[in-house]
Amino acid sequence: MGRELTLFLIDAGELLQHVSRVVYRGSPLYYGCSSTNRYDDPARTYGVLDLGRDLPTALMESVFHKHQWLADEKRSIALKEVESRLVRAVGVLDDVRLADLTAEGVMAGCFGLNLEQLASRDYTHTQQVSAQVHAMLGDDGQPLFDGVLYPSRNNYPAKSIGLFERAAAKVGVVDDIDLVDHVDWPRFVATYRVGVEPDPGPVEPDDEAS
Repeated sequence: MGRELTLFLIDAGELLQHVSRVVYRGSPLYYGCSSTNRYDDPARTYGVLDLGRDLPTALMESVFHKHQWLADEKRSIALKEVESRLVRAVGVLDDVRLADLTAEGVMAGCFGLNLEQLASRDYTHTQQVSAQVHAMLGDDGQPLFDGVLYPSRNNYPAKSIGLFERAAAKVGVVDDIDLVDHVDWPRFVATYRVGVEPDPGPVEPDDEAS
């Protein structure tokens, strides 16, 4: 590695956000290890929790992360989908140490990656970065970082957080807020020009076996 990584510190007392489904209300935070997200562990040995520092970034990296914004000019979401989501307000209980992947020269200098590899929907390269950062130890033999701070692909130039499971004790759910009740939801809808489509109603089954 050509240079050392920059530390980005999130102080205890700060509030982060994670978008989930209402069925998980009141449950512990889930650290995914399916290797299906950008900074998951490719070997599936540790979990990663994606967090945003604001609602738009948390939404764009979860609910809307597969939306083809350029191909589909109609930006919409079904009301039923909105009502199925909640925002988990996540409090930082102890200082969180992140490897700042957004710092100048880091991706090219440390990992040899270009913008195309960084933003690709093929997560091979970014997951390898996650594994490398997770394995870094300090002189005392302890892990250097609790996770990564990375550029949001879907809400650039905002930044997202991938928190490693080993740092789970440093954060906790303060509140679960229905997305429709979140104070920043109306502003998101207006700013990102998202249409909320009404529920079309129940669909009649073709037959009794449907």
